[in-house]
Amino acid sequence: MAASSGQTDGDGGAINVRYVVYSLPEQTGRIQVTAVLEIPERVTGLSVRAPSDATVLDADELQSTGSRWEWDGQSETASLTYLLPVGMETAYGQRTAASEEWSLVVRREVSLRARWRWQKGPSPGWNETMVVPKGHEGVAGPSAVYLGPHETSVRATNAGTIQLVIPEAATLRPDRAAVLDTIAAAQRSTTIGPAHEHLLVIAVPNWLAPGGYVPANGAPVMLVSADEPVATPRNVWVHEYRHTRQYFRTSREMRWLEEGSADYYAARSTLDQGRISYERYRKRVTTDRFADADLTEPKTWSNPDTPYDKGGRVVAALDVQIRLATGGERTFADVLDRLARSSDQVTLASFTETVSAVAGEDLEAFVRDAVTGPAPPVPADPDGDGVSTKEERQQETNPYRHPDEDAQLQSGSERLRSGAGDVESAGVAAVPEQVGDSGVDDSDRGGTAQTDAPPLALFASALAVAVGLLTAALWRHRA
Repeated sequence: MAASSGQTDGDGGAINVRYVVYSLPEQTGRIQVTAVLEIPERVTGLSVRAPSDATVLDADELQSTGSRWEWDGQSETASLTYLLPVGMETAYGQRTAASEEWSLVVRREVSLRARWRWQKGPSPGWNETMVVPKGHEGVAGPSAVYLGPHETSVRATNAGTIQLVIPEAATLRPDRAAVLDTIAAAQRSTTIGPAHEHLLVIAVPNWLAPGGYVPANGAPVMLVSADEPVATPRNVWVHEYRHTRQYFRTSREMRWLEEGSADYYAARSTLDQGRISYERYRKRVTTDRFADADLTEPKTWSNPDTPYDKGGRVVAALDVQIRLATGGERTFADVLDRLARSSDQVTLASFTETVSAVAGEDLEAFVRDAVTGPAPPVPADPDGDGVSTKEERQQETNPYRHPDEDAQLQSGSERLRSGAGDVESAGVAAVPEQVGDSGVDDSDRGGTAQTDAPPLALFASALAVAVGLLTAALWRHRA
């Protein structure tokens, strides 16, 4: 499942916020947070508001104005300390918790709402991260923190490192090497969005919700239930990894694309890794579940699995259509690549245009019918070479690539360098001034998961209308 990233303007001119999270063993279900703000010189005014369910305990260089806390304008740093209940619920159950022995918290639960003024240049930006207190055991990333006893395995890859954290309270169902293998393979075969130098993977204690959750789309943190297997078309470890590489923004009518594309490529990657048979793969991508759902109308969905099941089938069908139309030269990965490179929000209209442009032919009617009407068929010969899928698998060739390019069981347009040389080691771990709130999508799924869509960096600029005018003070909000 997916959530949202609030990081912007990483050039040193941003307002930097560190959420230092403390467990409260004597207060099960609650945590204490100290939000430390580092304020650049060109910011002339700043106020923050604690989460609605927070109890403020202390403030430094901030004065209460009722519902908000106003910066004194003099200091370079300020802080706010507050208590919070923990236990975020999504469509598939509880995702976070604070017990006597451990706490798992995501950034959206602790984030301040902020607004500020500045002089000169573009908005300073608003950068957030989460921190483990000094002397406490735990691990943290930009969008989540785990506090408590745990083990860590680290895999070095060509892109950087994958850190798998296994809480003492969790029982990992698959072998930890298999988890690192499947994520590393997905990393090598994914070209959409840059790979993160460090990826934090937390195996969530088993009694929390099944499936997985990415607290911020495009951010390098993913949470997956320790119960989730690897050798399945619904490979949650890969599904969630795909979310960490999702940089496109969708409108409400296209929100299904986030889950549908992650679900399809989770199955594809698991197939290409040789962990499942083609028959299991095809059964997944041709499922009839929710086949008649209108993916553009989330309110009409009968089940939260709809964007995964029908959405995955739509993406599978479009992938084959593009391959057949281009002789295997292009795939659906090229569609996602174009969407990721654009700063515009993905709408149904822009999506159909992009699919048609990649395919080199007008597929607007086909795409619209597939998304809003009955699910389309998924052709059985994806590369169109006339060789049956069964024969291709027997010959150890890829049903998704023409024989001339069938040397490896890897997707053509998503093929990357070999992962030879990956090394695993074990040990203990090492917004912006805007108007409006960043949106967060709560939907997720057992067996797969979703991520928060990145908030827009909306900004206003003041134009000088006469020589000698001072730069106008601008205000922005962030959730």
